[in-house]
Amino acid sequence: MTTPPATTTGTRRGPTWLSWVLLAVGVFSVGGSAILIRYAEGADPLAISFWRCAAGALALAPFGRSGFATLSRRTARLPLLAGIFLAVHLASWITSLELTTVANSVLLVCTTPIFTALAARYLFRERFRAAVWLGIVLTLAGTALIAGGASAGGRASLSGDALALFGAVTVAGYTIAGEIARRRLGIVEYAVLAYGAAALLLLPVCLLAGVPLLGYPTPTWLAIAGIVLGPQLLGHTILNFLLRDFDATTVTVAVMAEPPIAIGLAFLLFAEAPAALVYPGGAAIIAGIFLVSVHRGRAAEIVE
Repeated sequence: MTTPPATTTGTRRGPTWLSWVLLAVGVFSVGGSAILIRYAEGADPLAISFWRCAAGALALAPFGRSGFATLSRRTARLPLLAGIFLAVHLASWITSLELTTVANSVLLVCTTPIFTALAARYLFRERFRAAVWLGIVLTLAGTALIAGGASAGGRASLSGDALALFGAVTVAGYTIAGEIARRRLGIVEYAVLAYGAAALLLLPVCLLAGVPLLGYPTPTWLAIAGIVLGPQLLGHTILNFLLRDFDATTVTVAVMAEPPIAIGLAFLLFAEAPAALVYPGGAAIIAGIFLVSVHRGRAAEIVE
């Protein structure tokens, strides 16, 4: 799953050839998230969520020590709030992959731009063009089609789809909090605080629920390591970092390649073909996200 990137501090430089290479690496890294989670057999979704955040924070912490020295309590509040949203997002979305297909889960969790747009409309009074409303309607229609396919049976389930959709809502909260926090924080400091807060929230939940955090077979640990290195570090962190070179709309649209990548890998590795209704539903969702992302970005450019 992709977390839509937050805005960065500083002046945008413009993309270089290396920026495009890193963008491809970031998109393909997040595209493999659902597949690696499936390979982490025997690990509870809460445990995967905990290790993903804890290891990500520990890996980045040595690179942000100078920034932490000047960190104020007020500046730290928003990253901590973002971490709470991230913890709930990961727990719900990873659980959804046990209950529904990769196609359903990834397509539904990628509806996050719709929820961030609605939050901007009703919390920050952002004005929408007609194309944005059309995109929202298309996405809702696509979601309804996918839910209809889940109710027809097979591996997909309405509960799994609902958790994936809830994952989209909670990652929208993570994105909004992160967008504001990144105006004062560097990428490393922000990521360490957000990932660390998520891990600190997930740890007692795992302990209270009796979820084992150790004792996994080697293939499971390798899958968890891949999740940390790929989607968490090479995926989320790189995409946030690239906003110094690309505008947010370009990155968001690029990340729309995640569902086709995940669905294609699921078919090749697990022989998991999407249900019939996923094709028109997925097309409607991707088209809707594209309209919302592009036309919200253009509106922001006009305002600026």
